[in-house]
Amino acid sequence: MTHSSLSFSTTLLTLLHLSDINSFLLNSAGGVTQAYQRYSLPPFLLEPQAKAFKDLIAEAQNRPGVCFLYTNEFGLTYAAGGFDGRDPDASLFVLGPFLSQMPDLNKLFHQFHLDQATQILLDAFFRSLPLISQKKWQGILNILEQARGIRQAPVHGIDTAEPHKFPSEQHSFEQLHEHDHELINLRYQFSRDMMHAVTKGNKEELRSITEQSRGLFDFTERFPNQPVRAMKNMLIVLNTMLRIAAENGGVPPFYLHVLSEKFAIQIERVDSINALTKLIDTMGDEYCDLVKKRTVLGYSSLVQKVIAYLSVEYNKPLMIQKLAADCAVHPAHLSRQFKKETGLTITHYLQQLRIEEAKWMLRKDRMSIDWIAGAVGFEDAGYFTRVFRKWEGATPTEYRNHWQDY
Repeated sequence: MTHSSLSFSTTLLTLLHLSDINSFLLNSAGGVTQAYQRYSLPPFLLEPQAKAFKDLIAEAQNRPGVCFLYTNEFGLTYAAGGFDGRDPDASLFVLGPFLSQMPDLNKLFHQFHLDQATQILLDAFFRSLPLISQKKWQGILNILEQARGIRQAPVHGIDTAEPHKFPSEQHSFEQLHEHDHELINLRYQFSRDMMHAVTKGNKEELRSITEQSRGLFDFTERFPNQPVRAMKNMLIVLNTMLRIAAENGGVPPFYLHVLSEKFAIQIERVDSINALTKLIDTMGDEYCDLVKKRTVLGYSSLVQKVIAYLSVEYNKPLMIQKLAADCAVHPAHLSRQFKKETGLTITHYLQQLRIEEAKWMLRKDRMSIDWIAGAVGFEDAGYFTRVFRKWEGATPTEYRNHWQDY
């Protein structure tokens, strides 16, 4: 690594640690030569980001010595600066994306014709981004102005504590005390019990097990003086464990991906022990709810295939003839078998899926009833309201205003 690239790495890491925002170094063509990232963009946002980088480098070449604040068509903002046209390494430092104001997601969904899965991912991603005030982004630009002058500061540590002696690796197993073996066995037993509760979708059982196991999964010794980081790592493991348990409970991969991504983002964005502690119960409850709503265990392979299809394509028009052909059975047989196993007709099951998704949207956002009706597959908002009232005993508006009571 050359001296300048080492210096640039120091600068990027400094920018990342100070801002907690993705940091990039661009070359004269707008390509990324170095990067340090806190979070990954959904794939469909990579192309708009590449365009933003090319636009920024072009502006920097036209106006060297100037800092820039760039917001793209998705409402994602990038800060750039530190460009010196006299330098043979005419590079540009960029931080982003972040939000300078909250975009209208409803408008974005319509403008770019995003499907339901993409809308969910985009919504979760936007909620994970920091919302930066004018004072803060002005401070970021001030730092970018001096980016090329940042150097690694010499540090001399003064530590009067006794050096900690770690046991050699070859003796580590032998030196474990009997109570350590018991603790490890107990952790694994509680982990198996928790996964079993999630596989059944039993929130009450899971909460009871979680309460009994509090304190057993304390790994702060791995991160001395970093209790938040230690707890985040524990939650990352818990998220994976709950996802596997929900998969064993018969939840289709699409829903597992959406929920696990949501929690992965939340874990990294939360910075307090209290908030992380609350997240433990929230994760358990939502994974259990997911199993209750989406499990396909106990059904024949034919019905499982239909449910898997409807779970993803619930907002599309239902064509029984095509669905039966895809399953290689007669439409009448498909309808009879589905009703026999689930207790619902395919149409009623589809309505249930749509209403559940609508309830989630009504709780989550202030999108219009008409928009939500279309998003979940109803062509007519009036019909959607009638079906919603039939299932929930209230109109969508009433549910939105008083959903805690339902």
